[in-house]
Amino acid sequence: MEEMVAAFDIKDVLSNPARFDLKKAESINATHMRMLEISDFASRMVPYLHEAGFVSAASWDELGAREQEVLTAAAPLVQERMTLLGEAKGMVGFLFTADEDLTYDDESMTHVNKIEQRVEIVERSIELIEGLDSMANPHDVQQALRTVLVDEMGVKPRLAFTPLRVAVTGRRVSPPLFESMEILGKESSLKRLKNFREFLVSAS
Repeated sequence: MEEMVAAFDIKDVLSNPARFDLKKAESINATHMRMLEISDFASRMVPYLHEAGFVSAASWDELGAREQEVLTAAAPLVQERMTLLGEAKGMVGFLFTADEDLTYDDESMTHVNKIEQRVEIVERSIELIEGLDSMANPHDVQQALRTVLVDEMGVKPRLAFTPLRVAVTGRRVSPPLFESMEILGKESSLKRLKNFREFLVSAS
């Protein structure tokens, strides 16, 4: 309070009505959030994820080992992409969702349904991933899929991975796709792709 009094001068008060700039406030919040140590940032997401039913406890120390492992891996992927901690539910909730319970938002499906080769994209991706030993090298997985989807099938690069992203995360906007698949693992990633293939076929 003493600092505010010392800094205040009536000459600096504008005649225009005061206005709370929400966008500026969110921008400032995002800047400070990105300055957090990654472990601090990860722990601050926990109450929001717990409130939405994604994790088992409201504090980091009470989480299970696998939950901590997933959040530790996911935090660096989303820290630069989030403006508010409340966005954690949409950004990483899919990592804590059972494969069979994942849903696809309508806006994302609108984009997927515009891609003529969407079913073939998913099917060819399943075939490729089934032949991999693991998902441990996201760059190699991406390059292998790019070869199949872009070079062989001729799908535009900006469209090639959209069906896969929605299949794995339920959303068109998400953390990096292949790093997310690494966190989920091969078995879970394949199950989600197969579930999405069935969803697309049944909807067509």
